Amino acid sequence: MRVRPSRLLSAVLAGCVLALSAGTAALAHEERDSEFPDGSGSVPEHRPFDESTPHVVVCKPGSRRAIALMPAGPVRTLNEALVDRCRFQHIQAAVDHVEKNGVRGTNIYVLPGLYREEPSWDENAPCTDDYDDGVVDYPLIVSCGEVINLVTIAGDSTVDTREVDCNALCDLQIEGTGMRMEDVVLHGGFKESGPEKGDWIKHNGMKADRADGFVVRNMTFEVFRENALYVHETDGYLIDRVNTRHNDLYGILTFTSDHGVISNCDASYNGDSGIYPGSAADVNADNDKTGPLTRWAVEIFGCKSHHNALGFSGSAGNSVYFHDNDVFQNQAGYVTDSFVADHPGMPQDHAWLTGNRIFANNNNYVKQFVQGDDAPCRREKPADRGIGQGTVCPAFPVPVGTGILIAGGNHNFVDQNLIYDNWRAGAKLLWVPAAIRGEVAADQYDTSNDNHFTHNRLGFHPAGVTQPNGLDFEWDEQGLGNCWQGNVPATGTVTSDVLVHPGGLPDCDSGGSVLKTGYTLKTAMMASCATYNRDDEPDPPGCDWFDSPAEPAGRQAAPGEGGEPPAGSGDGTTPPAGGGGSQPTTTTPVAASRTLPATGAALLPAAAGLLLAGTVLYLRRRNGAVS
Repeated sequence: MRVRPSRLLSAVLAGCVLALSAGTAALAHEERDSEFPDGSGSVPEHRPFDESTPHVVVCKPGSRRAIALMPAGPVRTLNEALVDRCRFQHIQAAVDHVEKNGVRGTNIYVLPGLYREEPSWDENAPCTDDYDDGVVDYPLIVSCGEVINLVTIAGDSTVDTREVDCNALCDLQIEGTGMRMEDVVLHGGFKESGPEKGDWIKHNGMKADRADGFVVRNMTFEVFRENALYVHETDGYLIDRVNTRHNDLYGILTFTSDHGVISNCDASYNGDSGIYPGSAADVNADNDKTGPLTRWAVEIFGCKSHHNALGFSGSAGNSVYFHDNDVFQNQAGYVTDSFVADHPGMPQDHAWLTGNRIFANNNNYVKQFVQGDDAPCRREKPADRGIGQGTVCPAFPVPVGTGILIAGGNHNFVDQNLIYDNWRAGAKLLWVPAAIRGEVAADQYDTSNDNHFTHNRLGFHPAGVTQPNGLDFEWDEQGLGNCWQGNVPATGTVTSDVLVHPGGLPDCDSGGSVLKTGYTLKTAMMASCATYNRDDEPDPPGCDWFDSPAEPAGRQAAPGEGGEPPAGSGDGTTPPAGGGGSQPTTTTPVAASRTLPATGAALLPAAAGLLLAGTVLYLRRRNGAVS
């Protein structure tokens, strides 16, 4: 029997209502209304130790023994000189001291040890008694940052205006003094007694808020309800040699910030993404060119992001210069989008990806840890889920086996990357209508346009074997000026799912794609997947995103392939999880109501609306309602 269009539309509406319902359970606290800095700042430089530089030392009772076990050399010599100057056992106490008694440009040296920051725990911080999990505005961050963070750096002394008037915490540098990132650990963990036993200690590990010139280096941050390391409304920051692991949402989160560098990091086992520069300052909003940038909001290089739900993500991830990173063995690799309302800088634009290795993003954490009544991620208490031992609880639905996903973005330049062994797709480009962000009066086709995928090597493993992607490129065939050119496939043919666009994948010399509306049925077919919720709907009927894709034909095993890295204990006692699987043996070059900016629950209603819009447009066009 042929289904009448009106009945089919009603069925789609019903499905999208379910999708919207699934997304109402917030996975994160609400964030305050935020704005970009004025852009007058600059990227700070790391300050090596100098006796003339103001400095404060933090240590633990076991620091002396840890230093004694170091090999002879300059690192041990520095630590031996610093340990006798130690005045604080908690990082927050040192921060508070600098704010009240110090000067801008102070260095805080954190000696080897495990830092729990017990004075910031709810039971030890009376100012947290009245907090109800609502919006944490900036005055509350200043008066009681403990409601949300273990360590708070609040650099703006004017709590009642949007103008930043730096106090002594601007230009603050916090540096671990160990041989490795893992020698100094800020650990959240779980409550150990009382009626809330087994719940998270804190939402965030360390947050720098309006703290221009912030530098953090050579530390590990682990086991937090939301984010390990968070930089917010800050102009000028450097995050270098940090390890962020085993967090329920993000490893490194930056939001509405500018002049940032994230370098030489390791991010793993996070339930959303390892690295998230959300609503990065939209410094190229008026730039109508696609290609190399001369100005960016954040530069990310030398990082390994692996064994996360998403290696990288960024709602309104604007002007991101992402180069020379390894993104591997996640559920999906690099994801940027224009889904979420109330994020400054929408729609997303001008990411530049070059020189990265994006590979083997096939880990199916939904099937492994979420699906099934006895699945670890569905246990009531977070402490019982295996967090810290390798459990990853994906907060957001993405198709397993995808290397790069651009869901509503413009002028993104994906050039000269090594993309291989992603069993569903090497790169995927989708449209997101403006109505999803509440912009009903706007041009609904303001994404995805003018994205260029050029000169990428596809299916080449560095060891010389062939490891194809499932498809090299997936595209819903929407948007103007999108193009693919000069990409080199190991199999001899660039593969894609193009069905209706004239001539297949358009090249850049011809001006790129020409179909503004595209093939919306491809988008509509994803409706079921948008209902995913790790608590209530972990296995949406009819959704194949969480089916592990088949191994691509012609795939060759790489030398040493097949080993999973250790997950790490998540208690500060083990080295980070790094490598494993088909990770290349070459090293990465080393150069120096508003929801949390999450791609979690906040995106589910947005995704449902996108699917509804796509389906309606498809049905109307099929029945002659749209020319």
